[in-house]
Amino acid sequence: MGVNLQLLGLQAIPRLAKKFNVKLEGFMALSDLYGRTPEGFQAAYKDCGKILNRFFEEFHVSWWDVYLNSDIGMERMALAKEIGLKEGDVVLDVGCGRGYFTIAAAKLVKEVVGLDIMDGGGRYGWWSNFKEAIVELKLTDKVSGLKADAQSVPLKDCSVDKAVAVHSIRNFQDERAIQNAMREMNRVISKDGEMVIVESIPIARNKAQEAHLALYRCKCKYSSGDLFYFTQEELLEMLEKAGLRGADSKVIDYNLSATPPIFYLNASLLKEERIKDAQMEYDKAIDLIKRHGEVSPPAVIIRVSKS
Repeated sequence: MGVNLQLLGLQAIPRLAKKFNVKLEGFMALSDLYGRTPEGFQAAYKDCGKILNRFFEEFHVSWWDVYLNSDIGMERMALAKEIGLKEGDVVLDVGCGRGYFTIAAAKLVKEVVGLDIMDGGGRYGWWSNFKEAIVELKLTDKVSGLKADAQSVPLKDCSVDKAVAVHSIRNFQDERAIQNAMREMNRVISKDGEMVIVESIPIARNKAQEAHLALYRCKCKYSSGDLFYFTQEELLEMLEKAGLRGADSKVIDYNLSATPPIFYLNASLLKEERIKDAQMEYDKAIDLIKRHGEVSPPAVIIRVSKS
């Protein structure tokens, strides 16, 4: 069981326990991971695996049950339906990562191509996570993985019905790379196709979302691989600069922990003059999560027809 499915398991176990009236003793929930060392993560994942095996054996729970009872799975399924994916669609999932949205899309459409470069930013080994999840969920006949840069998609013009980027563009190098990827997404969609960008925005409507933003801001400042959330206006401006117009946008708020900003602050990698401020900011964010919990901020869904 890879990290991909373990994270879903940590989210799903409390709901599965309630459903089957199982008492959990000493269970380390997802919220308990914030502030933990990498060793603490592994201990939690090991316990998670033992508990999930019990559900698999005693209650015949499947990996689909785990996915659909996790915050991540619930949010991605809701997004797939909101986007309006259809049974006959061929979908390109740009920046697929471990495949969280790829899985949701494959539940609804004919074929999904998950595209990602998986290079750096702590993402080594994610292709293994992606492939494992696709096998466990029996989606190999619908899903393929493509290791490539989103700025140069190795697909023909007009070859997919929808090109989507769900919670992924903040992992790109910079705004220029995002604009290049947007142009490529537009290139590969069919004449009647659509590109869709889904990204969290820096707005908090409750304390748990404030806690999320505090930790994610800290993560962006003191580790690599993430850009901070763009505003809705900034995302629309990037589309304009990429030459794509007529975008339609909608803000949604599922109030789920769908993009958990878990990370461990490794002060040894920082310059000495930054360590004190970084540790204070990190500890404050962790304290907010311990007091209020953590859920993802609202996200904007931006749709653009073929240009």
